[in-house]
Amino acid sequence: PLSPAGESPGGGAGETGGSLCLLPETVLARVMHMGWAAVQLDASTVRIENASTGRAAMLKTEMRLVGVALYGNNIAVWSGAKVEIYEFDASDRPLAPPKLVGDFPSRATAAALWDDHIYLCVGARVEVANYIGSIQASMGLSDTDGEASAIHVAGSVRSGAGGATASLAAYVAVGTSRGFVKSWDISRQEPRQHARARRLVAGIPAGGGEAPMSRVTSVSITADGSRIAATVETQPQPSASWSRSASIYVYVVETDQVQAHDFGPAHRLPARPSWDGAETRLLAVETRPSPAAPAGAPKLEATTLFSTPEQGLKVRDSVSPQADAAPAADNTGGGGDNDHTGREAEVEGLLGIVVPHLYLITTGASHAEDTAGEEQAGKGGDAGLVQRMRLREFAGMPEGEIDAATSHALIAFSYHLTVGEMDEAHRAVKKIKAASVWENMARMCVQTRRIDVAEVCLGHMGHARGARALREAIEGGADAETCAGVLAVQLGQLQDAERMYEASGRHDLLNELRQAQGDWDSAISLAEAHDRIHLRTTHYVRARGLEAEGMTDAAIEHYQKAGTHRTDVPRMLYDLNRTSKLLEYIDGRKEPELYKWWAQYCESHGQFDRALDYYQHARDHLSIVRVLCFHGKTDAAAEVVHESGDAAAAYHLAKHCEECGRAKEAVFFYQRAGRFSHAVRMARDNDMASELSNLSMQAPAKVMVQSARYFEDKGQFDQAAKLYQRGGNMSRALELCFAHNRFQALREIADQLSADTDPALLKKVGDFFIGHKQYDKAVRLFTIAGEAHRALELISTHNIPITEEVAEALCPEQPAGQGGSDETRVALLLKVAKACKRQGNYHLACKKYTQAGDKVKGMKCLLKSGDTDKIIFFAGVSRTRDIYILAANYLQNLDWHSDAAVMKNIVAFYTKAKAFENLASFYDMCAQVEIDEYRDYEKAVAALREALAHLSKARNAPGAPAKAEALQAKVDHVDSFVAARKLVKSNPEEMMRRCNALLDQPGCDQAIRVGDVYALMVEWYYSQQQLQQAHALVERMRGRAIILSPYLDAEMVSAIYGSVGMPPPSDGPAGGGGGANGRGGGGHSGEMDDEMDEDILDGDDDDE
Repeated sequence: PLSPAGESPGGGAGETGGSLCLLPETVLARVMHMGWAAVQLDASTVRIENASTGRAAMLKTEMRLVGVALYGNNIAVWSGAKVEIYEFDASDRPLAPPKLVGDFPSRATAAALWDDHIYLCVGARVEVANYIGSIQASMGLSDTDGEASAIHVAGSVRSGAGGATASLAAYVAVGTSRGFVKSWDISRQEPRQHARARRLVAGIPAGGGEAPMSRVTSVSITADGSRIAATVETQPQPSASWSRSASIYVYVVETDQVQAHDFGPAHRLPARPSWDGAETRLLAVETRPSPAAPAGAPKLEATTLFSTPEQGLKVRDSVSPQADAAPAADNTGGGGDNDHTGREAEVEGLLGIVVPHLYLITTGASHAEDTAGEEQAGKGGDAGLVQRMRLREFAGMPEGEIDAATSHALIAFSYHLTVGEMDEAHRAVKKIKAASVWENMARMCVQTRRIDVAEVCLGHMGHARGARALREAIEGGADAETCAGVLAVQLGQLQDAERMYEASGRHDLLNELRQAQGDWDSAISLAEAHDRIHLRTTHYVRARGLEAEGMTDAAIEHYQKAGTHRTDVPRMLYDLNRTSKLLEYIDGRKEPELYKWWAQYCESHGQFDRALDYYQHARDHLSIVRVLCFHGKTDAAAEVVHESGDAAAAYHLAKHCEECGRAKEAVFFYQRAGRFSHAVRMARDNDMASELSNLSMQAPAKVMVQSARYFEDKGQFDQAAKLYQRGGNMSRALELCFAHNRFQALREIADQLSADTDPALLKKVGDFFIGHKQYDKAVRLFTIAGEAHRALELISTHNIPITEEVAEALCPEQPAGQGGSDETRVALLLKVAKACKRQGNYHLACKKYTQAGDKVKGMKCLLKSGDTDKIIFFAGVSRTRDIYILAANYLQNLDWHSDAAVMKNIVAFYTKAKAFENLASFYDMCAQVEIDEYRDYEKAVAALREALAHLSKARNAPGAPAKAEALQAKVDHVDSFVAARKLVKSNPEEMMRRCNALLDQPGCDQAIRVGDVYALMVEWYYSQQQLQQAHALVERMRGRAIILSPYLDAEMVSAIYGSVGMPPPSDGPAGGGGGANGRGGGGHSGEMDDEMDEDILDGDDDDE
């Protein structure tokens, strides 16, 4: 098996006839120097070929070759055990086979030729030998550096006669098995170190003992020795297999800096770096797909890079010769270079770079063909393996215009362009005068999308049209892809232009380009798929072209698709005098526009009946009426207008009637046409007052005013005033109403007055309404006029209801930036609020008080309204202590016991107001309600404890200690009674004792209902049938003026009194009179309600 150069050799195994054969793999070597190339064809054959002429010779040897070296007209081959050196005469025609000039044994793994020496990589040293194997010098490597694995020699040479060369300066670079590169200067008799050993792959640990972690597979040094390029293989771990690195490395000797470019993101692997002999910053490298590359990736790419001091390695260009360079890779445009093959050749790899060309190896003639046809190869009859491809800077340039200065200038231009130094790029080529060079650079700008550079190039070319087109594209905001497409069109690179337009999504420009190329099918398909906005335009342009070519039917089809067939098809067929076909087309299409065109054609030729027929088909009622009026058929025309309702036809008939003196019909048809100005004019000129009034209302304002003057002259002032008002002459309308006392008309006009009306006029109308006791109208007008005080005076005096609209108008907000007193507006707001309150409009009064800043009065108005939800909401948003207290006081009047939300709000409002004394009083009242209404003393004592806790927070309140003492006494009394009730079953004697003691305590009746205490004891005695004791207690109850029925069951009372032989007493106190609350005639349940009413309403009218 044969592997392309740059890949690691290996081997394989196969089974034949039951035996196992080992198949070694051979890496095919290739090398180039001074225009000659040596290409290994198989394990023992090398082809020597002139890269320019294709002259070739074959070198056969008995060795199994592992490498080839070339210098001048000398070629060296080696097998790892032996080295052979041959010489050929470059001037021979045909080229004779090389002659052996020396051979010797050597275990060299790599070698290079220079002058009359061969440089051999043997272990950890580089041996310098002559052509017969005599070692003349040795260059050693340290143990750290590793063994020499790759070598390259480069320098400056001078060609002599017969292919001889003379060295001017030379450097040898070596790559090692440990990933180092090192170079020596061999210009003198004794080699000396030029660059110390430098490791390329940094950061890889050297773990695992002696196993290297990176090794150099190929190396290349520049002719001036300033840079060394290399590819490497890496080993992540000592036990892992070696893998090719995706990076290309360059060691810059002067700065001791390692530069790298990673091809990994593009899924490519680099190999065979090659420097240009003159442009030492320009590096070429071939890349192949990595295992992770997507399907369809190019098998080979030739990438050129610049080694820059600041930005490292910058990619200049990347091309795929597989597609671009077959069969002949040269794209000079001038012909001549390796254009000597008639069959396709697949590009195998990169051979080297010599500006202005990249040199490539192709899969040319087979080894058998080359062996049999050496003579034909020498004569140029065979296909050469070496082909070359122009760098993009030189594409299309004649060979004679490419000299050293031009080459250097263009490469310098490309270098500065790549690193973004536009000034330097322009300076590099400013001395070049050849238009072809500038044109070539402009073509290069198409690929690089450097539109700024393209402008300069077009200027030097004198390409005014192209410069203008490019400038217009830039000014139009086009992106770089689109501008590159425009540039490509101007340079004639139409395929590139199509690609650019497609990439930028400018399908409109791509459509125009294909139209210009005459590719109409493609243009229309593109418009249908991507450029539908220009689809009709495309069809129209195509139709015009077909019309010019005389292809009428095809033109008609495209005119129809363009949507212009209604005008263009009749024009085209009429110009061709094909009226019969035109009529056939019109009747077939059945379109109103075409019918109308033919009708006009017939009318122009005096065929009126036929014209009417086609106008009818076209439903062109205006034209029908016009023709009928022309022939005096007014009634028929009127019938058409009535049936169609066409305004244009009605207008034409009205004009005809006016010309004929038929005024009434003219007015009617003007009205049907919506031309009220004309109708009014006719009605006014012919004294048609009844029609004039209605028509004027529908006419423009100017006509309304004219009609108003007419009615004013006729003494019809109501109608005149209305028209003046509708026409915008409000002052004249009001003057008529005042002058002629037209009260009803004035009322109607007043409803239409707004703030835009003259304030003086509004006041005048308001005074008029006051004189006629129309106070509500006057209030509205004074409000609009800004006379708020007069409006309020009328409202107060005559009790005019205030709506929200009026209230807002009386106190408008002052726009920002305008003058105006806040005090004046606040005073107005307070007056409006007071008036609303007097009228019972409490919500509006609250709003105005709030706008005036008096939220407390606003709350008082809400309290009068009784709207609980709004009261709670207003208190929540106001966040004012007095308002919280007012809201809580109001809520106490509601059924708070059964509505938990109300009770929650009461507690929350008192708490937010920090009115702890009020909150304590509320809890005290809660306790009394629990006792009086529900006899629930447990809840009562809990409420009393809450009251006591909150009262303790009001330490500074007047009388707080006394109130706290009274509350504590209540807690004690209620607590004692609760404890006594719990002893009824367990210890009745103790219960009786505690109850009697409780009744004897002073102030007991203020805390509990004593009737409940007596009832507890009576019920116990009754249950024990101790009726005498029960009777005594009942008498004591009556003695304290306690009504019995709320506490004792009537049957039980009858049984008790029956046991002592007495009738049951009447339901009342023993002495008559007394209270019914069981508190001995005391109690204060109504006092708190009275106090709350006073709190709510007190001071409500202090602003009056």
